[in-house]
Amino acid sequence: MGYFVLAGKRKIPLNLRRFSSVQMLTPEHTPERVPWSTLRASLKEYFRKKGRRLAGRKIGVIIPDPTRDFHARKILSPLAKRLTALSAQVEFIIALGLHRQLTPQELADFLGSDFVAQHRITQHHLSGVRRFGTASGIPITLNRRLLSCDILFTVSVVEPHLYAGFSGGVKGIAIGLAGKETILKTHSVAYLSQKSVRAGNIRTNPFQLFLWQAVDQISLPMDSLNIVNNAQKELAGFAIGEARRSFLDAVRLARRVFACKVHGQFDLLVIGSDHPKDESLYQTSRLFNYVLEGRRLVRRGGAIVLFAGLRGRGQSPAEKNFEAVLRKPALPAAYPFRKPGEHRAFKVLEAARTARLCLVTQNPPKGRLPSLTLLPDQRALRRWSVETYGPAPRIGVIPAGFSFIPAR
Repeated sequence: MGYFVLAGKRKIPLNLRRFSSVQMLTPEHTPERVPWSTLRASLKEYFRKKGRRLAGRKIGVIIPDPTRDFHARKILSPLAKRLTALSAQVEFIIALGLHRQLTPQELADFLGSDFVAQHRITQHHLSGVRRFGTASGIPITLNRRLLSCDILFTVSVVEPHLYAGFSGGVKGIAIGLAGKETILKTHSVAYLSQKSVRAGNIRTNPFQLFLWQAVDQISLPMDSLNIVNNAQKELAGFAIGEARRSFLDAVRLARRVFACKVHGQFDLLVIGSDHPKDESLYQTSRLFNYVLEGRRLVRRGGAIVLFAGLRGRGQSPAEKNFEAVLRKPALPAAYPFRKPGEHRAFKVLEAARTARLCLVTQNPPKGRLPSLTLLPDQRALRRWSVETYGPAPRIGVIPAGFSFIPAR
């Protein structure tokens, strides 16, 4: 049996022949890849039915930034074609949250130069927000351009998410188009430490519930296209319709696509980081927590080993704050974790208290990171694992960590 993990778009074969107990953890259900023609036909039919409601109205289309692989070029062109046939007022708004704005070249690389030239595109900026009230004690500050729209349409990828349970739905609005005050409050240590704030949980998750409470304050009709990718980042399915129903339908599909039966715990869990989140330590580090929270897959004192490319790290202020915390030799017991991005460092340090955290990459972060063991290649990983756990550790291999949900 061949063992492998992903590091972005690269498939890395693993040489684990010397170990006697290795289990490949892959989803039970492997759906057929959905042809893009099917999605285009569904968009055509959906907007045929919605034509009267959309005609002449200003439509705001909220899309993810490049950290979400939603097949921008394949989806946005047919979507724009249908929408512009109904209304001359269509604006595409990139949900950046606290991420930095894209340069003109990055925008062209992301959406295509022709698409950028032909359509109105706005990038979220923290200076362009206004207050919409509060929900559960959290201030709701959102991009004021939403008020210039008559109808909102979100495009999202639905996959396991460390805080929201699943990404997608209206997260692109409630967080992606939110102000700093809202984002820092929902990403505070106190908020994220709630037991129900975890990957896979949407029913009792206060983070997910806040997203819907926040968009309710806008009082605008809202539809969504939620897509689900498989581990190879091919289109596995989609749901289009009223925002909440579309999201719940996509979550049900995602649970089927990503579910993998796992029994017991491992000494060593080797995980691939799929594209595009493998580009930065800030994004790929979520996987350390995915396998510890909710259903714990690694025994206490065991190791989580991530493979990642790390070719685009440290570019935004949040990423720099994150890495700055991880470089500290020690933190005071009452460290506040108040700056953007520091919440991710808190989660990594939390994971490091009960498991060894390892990173296999040829592009290691600069400076020493006391909470992480940095390894350059598989040879170093084999040597380290034998020295640490002996010649016969129980090993689990998750090829694509962001496309995985443990099941009993």
